[in-house]
Amino acid sequence: MNLQSMKRKAVPLHAEVAGVLRHQIMSGDLPPGARLPALRELTEELGVARMTVVQAMNTLADEGLIEKHSGRGTFVRKVQIPDRVSLQVRAEISEIHAMVDQLEVSVRKGDATIEKFNDGRYFRCMRRIHARGGKPFCQVDIQLDDQVYERAPDRFMQEIVVAVLRDLGVDIAKARQRITVAYADFGLAKALGIKVNSAVFKVFREFFDEHGALIYSAKLFYPCDLLELEIEFTTDNPAGSA
Repeated sequence: MNLQSMKRKAVPLHAEVAGVLRHQIMSGDLPPGARLPALRELTEELGVARMTVVQAMNTLADEGLIEKHSGRGTFVRKVQIPDRVSLQVRAEISEIHAMVDQLEVSVRKGDATIEKFNDGRYFRCMRRIHARGGKPFCQVDIQLDDQVYERAPDRFMQEIVVAVLRDLGVDIAKARQRITVAYADFGLAKALGIKVNSAVFKVFREFFDEHGALIYSAKLFYPCDLLELEIEFTTDNPAGSA
């Protein structure tokens, strides 16, 4: 599968390539000074002609997002990233468990690697797909404390991590979650079976222990047309009161 088969209708191929890189730059995923892959790497990865990538690069250069240095490569320029307005809502962690239970997804088992973090602890890192109705519904990138993982490795590989943590009684002293809108790059579009540059919900979730140490973190990507978030607010006046 290549980019040609995943592009949006009526959108030129070079515009899709430029769009993928533009979103990565404006979101901060490609920071200032980052070196972009060489033309040959991009053409092979995306399955497009060299001229398509050249046109995309020229577009980004004209927009002031990248700069080319002969013999060194192409680099991301320092750009002004728009400030987001943060709307904060406080909730019990049980609300996350309730949302996970409502989704009724199955886990397509992925690979797990071990990485050593800066604090000396080891984490299991997993990338996998959650499916709903037999179709890809969410891509998840997980980092889980290895000591916690070893308490139920088979379950963590095959089930929703949040649910397993709850069942094991892992003490979560603090949790937070942030939801933003992002756009599917080639890899994400391929994994979820959606068009490149389609809007997706990006959910970043972290659980900490009583000492403030990270237990679990996850980045979850949902196609925007497959998910909505509805919030019901409580009021000071009971229903039906005068």
